[in-house]
Amino acid sequence: MLATAARQLVSLGGVAVLARLLDPKAYGLMGMAATITVFLINFRDLGTTAAVVQRKELNQRLLSSLFWLNMGFGLLLTVLVAGLSAPAAAFFHDDQVGPILRAISFSFVLASAGMIHQALLTRDMSFHHVAMADFAASLAGYAVAIACALRGWGVWSLVASNLTIPLVSTVLYWVFCAWRPSLVVDRAEIGQVFGFSANLTGFGMVNFFSRNADNIIIGRVLGAQPLGLYQMAYNLMLYPLQNVSSVIAQVLFPAFARIQDDNERFRSAYVRSCLLIGLLTFPLIAGLGSIADPLLGTALGEKWIPAVTTFQILAPVGLVQSIFTTMGQIFISKGRTDLLFRWGIFSCVVLVTAFFIGVPYGIAGVAVSYVVAYLAIIAPSGFLLAFRLIELPLGQFLKPFLPQLLITAGMAFSAWGTLRVLGEWGVGNWPRLIAAITVGAVVYIGALLLFRPPVMRHLSQDVLAKASHPAARKLAAMLLSN
Repeated sequence: MLATAARQLVSLGGVAVLARLLDPKAYGLMGMAATITVFLINFRDLGTTAAVVQRKELNQRLLSSLFWLNMGFGLLLTVLVAGLSAPAAAFFHDDQVGPILRAISFSFVLASAGMIHQALLTRDMSFHHVAMADFAASLAGYAVAIACALRGWGVWSLVASNLTIPLVSTVLYWVFCAWRPSLVVDRAEIGQVFGFSANLTGFGMVNFFSRNADNIIIGRVLGAQPLGLYQMAYNLMLYPLQNVSSVIAQVLFPAFARIQDDNERFRSAYVRSCLLIGLLTFPLIAGLGSIADPLLGTALGEKWIPAVTTFQILAPVGLVQSIFTTMGQIFISKGRTDLLFRWGIFSCVVLVTAFFIGVPYGIAGVAVSYVVAYLAIIAPSGFLLAFRLIELPLGQFLKPFLPQLLITAGMAFSAWGTLRVLGEWGVGNWPRLIAAITVGAVVYIGALLLFRPPVMRHLSQDVLAKASHPAARKLAAMLLSN
């Protein structure tokens, strides 16, 4: 939790500084390059790291074989990205895309060297080491980017950051994990995890199109400037997901893998985990949506104001996605990556179609099409399919979320109302923002303590009361006594 909060602060601070030093086109150029690299990242480990966590038994020959497989494939991806740089530049009608892609292609080799070590740390639930490595890498990445931006490097500041992050994280994974590979590659050992890994890799491929088709379409049809604005709005929505949901999902996967044959325990653990994720992500996303207008203009600069409407449109997707991102852990823990792959194909077709419908109306049109397709089709179908594996009715899952959503809505409305009232009184942006955040926090925490939704019981009984730190246990006692 502490590492996640620290990385969130570093990310927000880094983006705030870089947004003032760089123009939207720099982010747009990186967004164009990312349409290639993010796609290939889904193939980077060929699903082998998830297989390491999910399998009940491991041996040195299997781990070493998977390590050298990843290293070879990382080198292949580096060569492939460099080869695609010229066609990508032609596709996006911008010559700067080519050199950017050739530079960041080396990130694949750097990351491949640490994948098995990260998987072993995750399998052993050594999350403090994983968090330390990821936080240090993020901090180093932003530090390098800001230093380069101050020297006038422009988009190359983001490129330097892109290379620094995998380098630092890989070095630290090796420091924290005692395992070392042997010079052996056993095809029979690799074959044991091929089916699981192949379907997971296939899902990664189609999931790329689901998550990045909007960037490709906007970059191709509308250009770098609108894409930069759209990506800023989209990335703001993703911050709570990347820094809360995804980190907690790292804990859930090995935990679920250990109880994969006990559906009753699986259901209980999954519902409680999602409630706790929502406790953090719901107020973050809704709060950002309610104060987005003065926040972007004040923290990032007036040039980013056009991204406000797009971010506010995307906020409902962020709320649902913060919980929905854990859905894949059910398929993977159960070893049913085949079902995950098939559902991924369906969701990809739905979203790409929606983006094509929305792009004639600009980035706001793409955002609206995203919201409608995601909330009406993608999320319900994914939950229903996954919940069949653990025998969890959808209504039973959704019911305990209602009090949290009502409290979140009250918090967002109070923050928005504070902004409006203070704005009419002529108060400046920074005092308005501080006041709105304070009022929102007080309303949210006060409502949680007053109405005590189900998540508060889980927080006090299942997390704080069982924590090793004395202060956490005292806090649990206080909550339980009220």
